Amino acid sequence: MGPRLRGWKESLPRWPEMAGRELDHHGGVGKSRQEVMKNLRLLHVLGLGIALAAPSTVLGQLVFEKSEILMKLPPDQDRLSVEFPFTVKGEIPVTIKEYKAACSCLSAEISENGKLTWKPGEKGVVRGNFKLGTIKGKIEKKIVLNFDGDVAPLVLTTKLNIPHLFAIEPPTLFWDLGGEAKSQKFKVKVNHDAPIRVTDISCTNEQFRYELKEVKPGWEYEVVVTPLHVRERAFGLLRLRNDCKFKKHASAQAFMVVRVPKAGPGGEPTPGAR
Repeated sequence: MGPRLRGWKESLPRWPEMAGRELDHHGGVGKSRQEVMKNLRLLHVLGLGIALAAPSTVLGQLVFEKSEILMKLPPDQDRLSVEFPFTVKGEIPVTIKEYKAACSCLSAEISENGKLTWKPGEKGVVRGNFKLGTIKGKIEKKIVLNFDGDVAPLVLTTKLNIPHLFAIEPPTLFWDLGGEAKSQKFKVKVNHDAPIRVTDISCTNEQFRYELKEVKPGWEYEVVVTPLHVRERAFGLLRLRNDCKFKKHASAQAFMVVRVPKAGPGGEPTPGAR
């Protein structure tokens, strides 16, 4: 009979022996097991590095001409649309899973009737539509795009500077409950190329007395407010109307509050906290 065939287990390479030495086809000395393992780890790292260095263009992505828009608006502008043009780069389509604007004054839309899946090379636009209403001053609003797959969200930002022609500061006056009922004042400033005059002033809470003073008629005013007492919590709204020709600037409002004093570092009320 011929020689007996070895079993499948016997035919497998014996790793301990192979790891302990490496055949030297050039007559050199065999390498140690530690050297072999070191080389295997090195090959793994090199392979990972090559994978990470692969061109990112293989992935699909929306490349925007700009991701931030800055604008200064005229004082009477009520509506506004801003556009963020984009191009699809890479070799695979991109799908927009969700797009949103976290503000009632801003709505977002995408060109081609809200098309969500875009092929490489295609161009489109993300549009933001503003209804500004009575909004004034400097504002910053964002549109956030979320994508299918392992792609980070993308944020498109609009920064608007809306002239505040009739500004009142501070927005709120505070008094501490049980504290001193001393007088405080609002300052009103006209930021326009023509004077704006106060035509009416009112308050929603009789606990707060107020007096309008003309510092520079048509340009600067003060409103001195004095609470009758601060024995209980209170809230009031002060409204000033004027003769500005622009409707959104024809009034301004501010608030008065009697509140529980802020706690200090030790938990005790801070004297004179405001």
